[in-house]
Amino acid sequence: MFWALATILVAYAAFSTAVIARRPAQAGFSPRLDADQVKGFVYVGAVALVVLAGVVITLGLVSADSGRAEGLAVLGFLGYALYMAVAAAMIWFTSRRSG
Repeated sequence: MFWALATILVAYAAFSTAVIARRPAQAGFSPRLDADQVKGFVYVGAVALVVLAGVVITLGLVSADSGRAEGLAVLGFLGYALYMAVAAAMIWFTSRRSG
């Protein structure tokens, strides 16, 4: 099961990177969100997901029947969602105060 979750982690990182990279600068973004900052946060989060997928695979191979790898993968999904929510809030609040 950890193989599937690791693959989903990598696929989600690739998908989010592809979506944010293909968007024209400022097209569809809120005027209060800086597109370059959003791209930076997405790229950092995507790299973290790929690294996490490597950790999930390593942990799954070392302790196959414990379920720790699967739990770590699910925790990674939730952590990424929380990371993106906090990043969006930080960008929004800082741009609101400066402009």
